[in-house]
Amino acid sequence: MTWWHRLSRRDQMEEQLEKEMRFHLDQQTADLVARGQDPKEARRQARLALGPEQVKEDCRDARGTRWIEDLWQDFRYAVRTLRQRAGFTAVGALTLALGIGASTAIFSVVNPILFETLPYPHAGRIAMIWDSFQGVRCDVTFHTYRELAARSRDFDALAVMEAWQPTLIGRFGGTGAAPPERFDGQSVSSGYFRALGVASALGRDFQPDDDRFRGPHVAILSDALWRRRFGGDSAVVGRQITLDGDLYTVIGVMPRGFENVLSPAAQIWAPMQYDARSAGNYESQEWGHHLHMVGRLRPGVGADQARRELNAIACAKVADFPRPPFASLEHGLIVDSLQDQITRGVRPVLLAVLGAVMLVLAIACVNVTNLLLARGAQRRGEFAMRAALGAARSRLIRQMIAESLLLAGLGGILGMVVAEFGVEALLALRPSGLPRVGAIAVDGAVFAFAFGITTLVGLLVGLMPALLASRGDLASGIQQGSRRTAGGRQWTRRTLVVVEVVFASVLLVSAGLLVRSIQRLFAAAPGFDSAHLLTMQVQVSGHGYDDDSAKIRYFIQALEAVRHVPGVAAAAFTSLLPLSGDQYGMYGTQFEDGNGYDAFRYATTPGYCQTMGIALRRGRLLDGHDTSAAPRAVLISESLAKRQFPGQDPTRGRMQPAWRHAIVDLRYDGFGSGEPP
Repeated sequence: MTWWHRLSRRDQMEEQLEKEMRFHLDQQTADLVARGQDPKEARRQARLALGPEQVKEDCRDARGTRWIEDLWQDFRYAVRTLRQRAGFTAVGALTLALGIGASTAIFSVVNPILFETLPYPHAGRIAMIWDSFQGVRCDVTFHTYRELAARSRDFDALAVMEAWQPTLIGRFGGTGAAPPERFDGQSVSSGYFRALGVASALGRDFQPDDDRFRGPHVAILSDALWRRRFGGDSAVVGRQITLDGDLYTVIGVMPRGFENVLSPAAQIWAPMQYDARSAGNYESQEWGHHLHMVGRLRPGVGADQARRELNAIACAKVADFPRPPFASLEHGLIVDSLQDQITRGVRPVLLAVLGAVMLVLAIACVNVTNLLLARGAQRRGEFAMRAALGAARSRLIRQMIAESLLLAGLGGILGMVVAEFGVEALLALRPSGLPRVGAIAVDGAVFAFAFGITTLVGLLVGLMPALLASRGDLASGIQQGSRRTAGGRQWTRRTLVVVEVVFASVLLVSAGLLVRSIQRLFAAAPGFDSAHLLTMQVQVSGHGYDDDSAKIRYFIQALEAVRHVPGVAAAAFTSLLPLSGDQYGMYGTQFEDGNGYDAFRYATTPGYCQTMGIALRRGRLLDGHDTSAAPRAVLISESLAKRQFPGQDPTRGRMQPAWRHAIVDLRYDGFGSGEPP
């Protein structure tokens, strides 16, 4: 019979044991009475001889369930004790609830981002590949991708992607009552989903023939878009939808649980269909540094090996793949795991926040430990009396730990409520660049973390008070007058207070440094006046804007309409917002001395610098005379002027594709990225 069965039959076995002991006691008493003893004295002598209570204890120990029964008794006693001291219980449980709840809420955010494996098969083999310029990673060009895809042997699949925001009209073939809708998508090369290791739930994946220049218009839908816009109709595969005025054939639907960490908001994908024949035209979009590259390593190939192979390719030029100066790969390539790439920007912050809340939890534990120490001093007489009645020191320690575990359990239950609200607050206040937001939830892993940390807290806050409360001799405990015992407890409490002050000081200093860093960040000059600035995204779609003149007319009309809005003092268009981190404008620039230089090249309308409050260092600003019929003019950043023309007047030089007319001071990447090109 297993211990579980013996425990489930405890009452029945206790009844049998009681009957058996009564039988032996009656038999022994009857024998003594037969020898002439008084019945009462015979009963007493029989009990002394048999020792029925000790025999019962020995029988219970033989069952192997005694420890469970004692533990259950300890917890029942702990419940009664904590219930009798409701104020102490409430203070302790709420203190632990704040610490456990805060740490659990932060863990629910940190775990899917930093600790969990990405939701792809063999996710450790997925790598991101970047071009390198003066030690800084930047996006790759389409022709760089073509060369690496053709020459590399360490990757099962390579792919590039860029953002795409199509407008869906109607339902099938542009018909239906559904209004036009613009949403996020991705323009990808054919190997994108193979690089991630994910296949379509319906239909098929992209094939190389889909990605040829001017190839067929095909698209793959996300599960959410398929269900929301097309009602989950499986017949959508093979049907046509209208995107930006063109008919696209739906060839697949992604699985419901597919998580696209490279573009979480994407709901539709289409082949990139760049022109592979444009390698000789360095002004084509195929040479723009605006593509992200992802690859899946072959089994057994590590990131270091792949990095060595790609750098060897970068150093060995071949005639089949010409390279302009701004995409020469002379600085090599950067290879990172996908996990490291998506967590690079948030890992230090998340670890710092997790460490801070763990310090808060430690302070809460120290507070509750001090409360238990003070309460243990009041119960010194109780423990001494129990020891005098036969309770072992281990039993007293176990009783105290049972109480602390129960107290921590109450704090853990309340802490999960705090964590639920905390997660909602964190999601509402999250920064825009936080990855894997959809995976943040109070799930099984979070419950396991909360259970583990609650148990650990219960043991930590209860062990020291239990050891101190059960220590010392019986007389000093009963008299409550042992200076030695009181002095030892006071020393322990003072030590805990010092530890608590140290933890609080660390938090205070860290918070002060963080506030100071934020102050310095906001005090840094971005090169423009951000006060009272609003931005919006304006796009054109459909074949009505195939002609450049139609696009120009639309933007002019839109700009004039905005300028006439009450309260608008100035307005302008730009293809790249400052501090956006977008590298879509990264193109090569050729100077008149023949040197090439990678620089952010973007378009603006006249009045842009005035609208942004950008200071002019030298020359003039763009104005209404700078039309397509006039000589091309550009503004350059002050850092580029200092680097390229030290000690000279940059406004007298030339560059391709335009004349240099003026210098401005402006940051277009970020405060921590060094000077902008």
